[in-house]
Amino acid sequence: MEKSKKPVLLVIVLFIFLFLNQKLVATDFETWTFVGALAKTRKLNFYFHSANFFKSGSDYYLNHTQLSLDFPSKKILSFGIGYKHEYVEFPIRWRTEYRPMLHLYYNKDLGHFRFRDRNRYEFRIIDGKLINRYRNQIQFTFQKFKSIVPYVSTEFSFYLNNFEYTRQRTIIGTELHLKKATFNLFLGQQFNKDLPHDWNTKFILGTGLIFKI
Repeated sequence: MEKSKKPVLLVIVLFIFLFLNQKLVATDFETWTFVGALAKTRKLNFYFHSANFFKSGSDYYLNHTQLSLDFPSKKILSFGIGYKHEYVEFPIRWRTEYRPMLHLYYNKDLGHFRFRDRNRYEFRIIDGKLINRYRNQIQFTFQKFKSIVPYVSTEFSFYLNNFEYTRQRTIIGTELHLKKATFNLFLGQQFNKDLPHDWNTKFILGTGLIFKI
């Protein structure tokens, strides 16, 4: 094994060990699955996926479908637009959410690493009410190997209606780039503010499969 691969594998193994150890005492554990497609041109990237979320015991509770149109640029800044349609299970009904989105990206290459800062503005329409949310995701990707691309990211969510910080999600994962598809495997930890002074923790095991068109 090349020496350059050892630090990356060590970080992944360490994270998995900590994740499994923490999971035993976690209040919640979920599995997320994503399947979608990506088409690229010189001036436009079209991305689509459908995702399903399961709680402990394989209880299915959430589905969303997302469309994104991103406009790539050779400069460090680029932007995009998107839309997400979401169904969430509540005790007496399934709630529908309509969510138009705006994206602003900052990308910078640092040797074999790529730094990305994604700023997302969401207009969440729930039961006829508009909730404005800002999400900021910072991600580092190790790009030395074309077929195996590990990454780590952290993201916080902030409600603009009442200026409230409500969620922090940290993920470590690896993308496997195949000829016609990309497979994604990731582990995550998320803190949610469900009540004014009540923060809950969940741990996540996720998979994704994106086909290249």
